[in-house]
Amino acid sequence: MRLDNMLIAEGVAGPDKSTPVAPENGADQTDYRAKLAQIRNVYHSELEKYEQVSDFKA
Repeated sequence: MRLDNMLIAEGVAGPDKSTPVAPENGADQTDYRAKLAQIRNVYHSELEKYEQVSDFKA
């Protein structure tokens, strides 16, 4: 599976980035959701940096 498809499927990237894909329930998924939130934050931070550099050069 490609990384971009995985990020879209997990709700990290795509048109509606703020809405979780699945409802947050189940204590066994706490670590998974925490890691996903961390990945989401890094992704958006890096995307913002990229967009700032792209706007600067244009």
